Amino acid sequence: MLPTSFGCFTLPFHPPRHDPFHALHDDIDLVLLAEDLGFDEIWIGEHHSGGWGTLAAPDMVIAAVARETRRIRLGTGVVPLTYHHPLHVAERILLLDNLTRGRAILGCGPGAFVQDMEMIGVDPTTIREHFSAALDTVTALVRGETVDITTPWFTARQAQLQQRPYRDPVEVVVASSLGPEAITQLSKTGTAALVNLTPPWGAMRPGMIGDSIGDLAQRLSALREHGDATVRVNAFVHVCESREAGIEDIVDGWMEQRLGLYRASLGMPLPGSEASGRAVLTALIDAGVFIVGPPDSCAEQITELATRLGGIDTLILYIPGWLENSALHTSLRRFAHEVAPRLRRWHEGTQRSLDAAVAEAGRRASVRAAMASAPNGSPTA
Repeated sequence: MLPTSFGCFTLPFHPPRHDPFHALHDDIDLVLLAEDLGFDEIWIGEHHSGGWGTLAAPDMVIAAVARETRRIRLGTGVVPLTYHHPLHVAERILLLDNLTRGRAILGCGPGAFVQDMEMIGVDPTTIREHFSAALDTVTALVRGETVDITTPWFTARQAQLQQRPYRDPVEVVVASSLGPEAITQLSKTGTAALVNLTPPWGAMRPGMIGDSIGDLAQRLSALREHGDATVRVNAFVHVCESREAGIEDIVDGWMEQRLGLYRASLGMPLPGSEASGRAVLTALIDAGVFIVGPPDSCAEQITELATRLGGIDTLILYIPGWLENSALHTSLRRFAHEVAPRLRRWHEGTQRSLDAAVAEAGRRASVRAAMASAPNGSPTA
């Protein structure tokens, strides 16, 4: 039931007070760090407005880092299909698939920011239907099919791709809440799911947490009833000295983003006091949907989470931009060096060997003493 692979998901959000140029290169450095630490994949988001997310083209970032990395898989996290013509999306992911020698993943979703939609003329009231038609078209194209379709949002006439995939099939992943319609669509299109463990934290107020893990477990069970389902779970994990120290690491960035992005830019009706924000943060940690603490505790919490969810294929570490780079990089290093090996049980061989050595240490010390005193260094009979 424990995850066998690990990734990072960066929106990426940066406070507007940060220089967008240096923020972009911080994002690139994060990809390179994840590669060096042995993470299996990293996801890079797309945003067009609001001041906090200034990376508008994750496919271009992936192309930029493709030649600086060799192993890590690179996912768009996510491309809002409603913002682009499906033919262009399909062409670009196949190009990335070839540039990365099969390491590109198309992560897609419907879009979330109304300001983004209004800037390009996307109707928010029809976004679900728009996304469904776009996903059907993209998946058909990457499978090598020819598509003829006319919708209220786009038209494709004898549309087909000239390039063939390096990795066949190219993996397409949908960020999904796993409602009944979404599960049907995942099954129909042969796409995998990326689900958020955390409820929409930016809209959370005290007393609203509920049993997010139990709710997600039910939805995952429904997904698995439709057949084999590869599940990626996106969860915030911060590895630190203690739970209390972790809260202090997080709270300033949490409050800045909560009030600056979700309250001011997105208009969420959130209380402005630090006490209220800290109460929500603490409640999310208490509920197990934010995993914060020392390595042993994080490993135990992830093990319990995987058990409750009926298994996790890939655990994705959600990187929302609450931590300064130094604290973020330290947490990722500790996860890679101290948490992931526990979950993968990489210590079992060394521990068995150590236990065997300790159990016979006294007897073997006597053998060594006899060896030292015997002629020619050989033990006596």
